[in-house]
Amino acid sequence: MAISREVLLIVLLLIVIAVLVKLIEFFQINVVESDASNFVREDLRTKYPLADIAIMSITSRYNEAGGKYFEVKARVTEGADTSCPERMHIFYNYPAQNFVPQQPEVITHKCTVCTEGICTIAFPEEAIIASHTRKGTSDVHSYIQSNGNAVPTVTEKTDSWEVMWNSETADAYYVVNVHRNGDILGIERVAKA
Repeated sequence: MAISREVLLIVLLLIVIAVLVKLIEFFQINVVESDASNFVREDLRTKYPLADIAIMSITSRYNEAGGKYFEVKARVTEGADTSCPERMHIFYNYPAQNFVPQQPEVITHKCTVCTEGICTIAFPEEAIIASHTRKGTSDVHSYIQSNGNAVPTVTEKTDSWEVMWNSETADAYYVVNVHRNGDILGIERVAKA
C-alpha cells in the first residue's frame, strides 16, 4: 500500500510540474506577442502620425534555426474621414528576421478603385471611394465637392457597403449602397428635418 501511495504522489507531482511549465510558456508567449504589437504600433505612429492604425493579425512563425518570431499585419489609413482615404497594409516580423521586408500592400491610392480586372470592394475605404466615383454617382460627388465638410460613415452589410455622406451645413445627406462587386445598388438623398 505504501508503494502505491508514493507512486501516486510522484505522478501527481509530475502533473503539477507539467501544468506549471505550460502556464509559464503560455505567459511568455503572450508577453512576446504583446511586445510585437506594441513595437508595430509605436513604429507606425512615428511614421504615420495622423493615420488611423490597427493591427489586423499576429501569426507565430519559426525561422530555419527554430527561433520563434511573429509576423504582424497592420492597417494604416490616412484621411479616413475624407472622400479619398488611402489604405495600405504593412507587414512586420518581430523580432526582425534575416530577410528583406515586404513592401506595403497598397489598397487605395489617388482616389481610385476597380480600375482594371474583377472588382472587389473588400474594405471600407474602397466603399467610400466607390460611393462617389463609380458610374451613376455624380450627384453624390457634387454634394461632396460643394460641402467641403461632408464626412462618410460606412456600415458593412452582408454583400454590400452602405456609405452615408453627411454635412452639418447641408439640408440633406446621401446614402449610397455599394455592392461588393463595385456596382452601385442605390443612392438615396434624404432631406433633413
